[in-house]
Amino acid sequence: MKKAILYELKRNLLPLCIFTALATAIFVVFALTTDFVSGFSSDMNGDPLGRTPINPLVEVPGFTLGLLCVAVPVMQFAYRMNKRSADLWYALPIRRDVLTLVRVLGGLILVLVPYTVSYWAGFAVIAASENLFELGQYGILFAASLPVGIGLFGVNAFLFTRANTLFDGIVFLLAWAILPTLPFCWLDSAANLGRFFRDGIYWFSPANYSTFSPLVWLFVQFAGRICGTAGTLAEAPFIYALGAVYAAAAYCGLFFTARRHRAEDVAQVSDSWFGYRVLIPAFMALLLALDYPADDPIGIYATAYAVTLAVGTIAYFVYRRSFRLKLADILCIVGALALGTGIGLLGTQVLGPYFAELYSPLRDAAALLPQALSIL
Repeated sequence: MKKAILYELKRNLLPLCIFTALATAIFVVFALTTDFVSGFSSDMNGDPLGRTPINPLVEVPGFTLGLLCVAVPVMQFAYRMNKRSADLWYALPIRRDVLTLVRVLGGLILVLVPYTVSYWAGFAVIAASENLFELGQYGILFAASLPVGIGLFGVNAFLFTRANTLFDGIVFLLAWAILPTLPFCWLDSAANLGRFFRDGIYWFSPANYSTFSPLVWLFVQFAGRICGTAGTLAEAPFIYALGAVYAAAAYCGLFFTARRHRAEDVAQVSDSWFGYRVLIPAFMALLLALDYPADDPIGIYATAYAVTLAVGTIAYFVYRRSFRLKLADILCIVGALALGTGIGLLGTQVLGPYFAELYSPLRDAAALLPQALSIL
């Protein structure tokens, strides 16, 4: 394993240098060309507020970390999608789970080293410039972002490796970033859930459930902290706890399935349960439910029905790489259309009119959830 790690370090040296140079240059250029203090301003009554901190630039390292956590897993595990590369790597005298571990470690180096160097280079420029920031918050943000980045890398690596082709892997990775939010988009739309956020139902927000949510919320929260304007994010414990569950499950799945990957599966139809066989009907049903109208279920919905059927059928053609669908595919399409219609009816006929009555007990319990998670 030691030799494998050394080889991995040598193999990744050039991309490591390139990523580090690009990430550092981007952050430093932004820091050199940005004003961090506003001029004198006034409030709504015209009273002067004085100079205030602006533009903490946390979005730059946040975007860098997110982009690396997408690109690097694709780079590190693309060998599984190429027949020649898979045969070469699997012919080596090293177990496949150990090879996966080496690739994960190499990938984390490719993510964390460029991120770390660019982060502190940009911070040095910001600290040397005129600013009114709480600079200590940058250190806390960096420390908090490391486990979030490591977790996101694992989630994306697991999702990408469920595929047998490069294209399918990227589709799986991006689709699963969106799919967990759709049930809560439907709930929000059907029940006007936003009006109850002030009562404590923060954990139903669609923005909490994407695989990228912990990363996004972390940098958004600290943008306010650095400027001294942020309050407490009530849903933060839930978001980070959910992100930790995603990451733990992904890493376990990645290593548990490593030995089961076969070279003969390369470039074949991606038939994983984390792939098209679940994604296509799930997207069809949920998007159809989101489009269900409360007042004109015939005119508007007929168009939504036709579009969903057409797009879903095309997606199955892409999945099967053929215009000949299996009976199971046809049943999934019909079932997804029926399920989407049923969910749409549930939203417009049940949750919409009776949401307050049905959810008032759960709303009270939800208000206590952030406090309970913070205690744990």
